[in-house]
Amino acid sequence: MKSYPFYTFLTVLLLISSSSKSDAQRFNAFAISGLTASQIDGDNLAGFRKLGYTLGLGVHYDFNQKYYGGLELLNTLKGSQSKISLSGTGSFSNTSLNYLEVPIYAGIRDWYIDGEDYYKVGAEGGLSIGNLISASSENTAYENRTDEFTRIDISYLLGIYYAFSKRWTVGARYTRAFTNLFKDESTGIERLRSYNWSFRLQFHF
Repeated sequence: MKSYPFYTFLTVLLLISSSSKSDAQRFNAFAISGLTASQIDGDNLAGFRKLGYTLGLGVHYDFNQKYYGGLELLNTLKGSQSKISLSGTGSFSNTSLNYLEVPIYAGIRDWYIDGEDYYKVGAEGGLSIGNLISASSENTAYENRTDEFTRIDISYLLGIYYAFSKRWTVGARYTRAFTNLFKDESTGIERLRSYNWSFRLQFHF
C-alpha cells in the first residue's frame, strides 16, 4: 500500500531544508505524543470508549507574529469500543483503525511572554488526510469485511493548546471524518464515520 501522506510530508521537509536562511527562521519543528479517545458514528455504540495513541512530527510556519500554518505526520490509533449499545443488544464490540495522517491547519496565538519569546495559548483549525494502514474488528456486522473499509480518510480538526515554556506545550484536538469508512445497506449500516479527541504533548526543537 502506498503511503501518500508520508511522501507529502517528506516533500515538504525537503522544501524546508532547501529554503533560504531567512525563510528557515520562520519554521519550527516539533515532536508529538499523546492519547486518543475515539468512537465511530453509525455503529450503534455510545461513548468515547476506544483509547489509542497519536505519535509523530510536525512543523509550523510563521506567517507573522500571531498567525501560523502547521503540517504534521502522525501515526494514530482510533476506532470504537463499548459495552453499551444504543440498539439495546448489550454486546461488546471493538474496532481498531490504524492511520497514517497528515493534518494541515492554520493557527492563531496570544498571550505573549516578553523576554522568553513565546505565546502561552493558541487555537487551530484545518483538515487531516489519513491513510488506513490496518484495521480489525469484532463487530459482527463487518468483522470479516475490514478489507472493504475506505482507505483514505478526510477529516476536519479543531484544537487548542497551552504552552508551559518555549519548548513544551499541551493541547486538545477534536477530529471528525467527512468520509464514510464503510457502507452496506443490506446490513443496516448506512454510514460509519470516525471521530476522536486527542490530548497531546509537544516538544519544540
